[in-house]
Amino acid sequence: MTKTILSILCAAVLLGACTNYNQKNYKKYDGISYAEYEKQRKEREQQYEYLYETLSEEDITSPYDAVPEVVVEEDIVESVNSSYGEAVVVMASKKISLGRDANYSDMEKFQRALDSAYGTAFSHYKADGFTYAMSPAGTVNPLSVIDVQCILSESFATAKGKAVCDYFFTQIPLEYAKEKENAKDI
Repeated sequence: MTKTILSILCAAVLLGACTNYNQKNYKKYDGISYAEYEKQRKEREQQYEYLYETLSEEDITSPYDAVPEVVVEEDIVESVNSSYGEAVVVMASKKISLGRDANYSDMEKFQRALDSAYGTAFSHYKADGFTYAMSPAGTVNPLSVIDVQCILSESFATAKGKAVCDYFFTQIPLEYAKEKENAKDI
């Protein structure tokens, strides 16, 4: 055992002595030449200089030189509802567990349940700007936990936002149970 270790060690020392590694080898290396890159950069600068030389001061207009446009009140287009352009607020957020071994078929069922819960809540409250957002939130399996956010327009959120979101979140598990039951029947 010691003879094999000793022979391997001797072979390594002899192999190391046979290599021609030294500092002088690196002095022969020129390194990276940036001359070609400098040449390309100068060519690009010359192209841009040509563009600047062809433009005159009269060709360049300032936005302040333009005549202000007169807006007649009849030309203003009103939106269908009064909340056009209104800010939206994430009123509530809830993490819903789909189970440790959730897969894409479970996610498909959950999406259908979420859509029907949204439809039910929307038809019940007729909330302006009411929508939802969902994102995976599971640690090991991203589909195991889904983060659902209840989003409302800012003006409606202050009036009935809590009631809408509470109703929406109570409808999700009910609809999800229906979807799972329907999947068992098929």
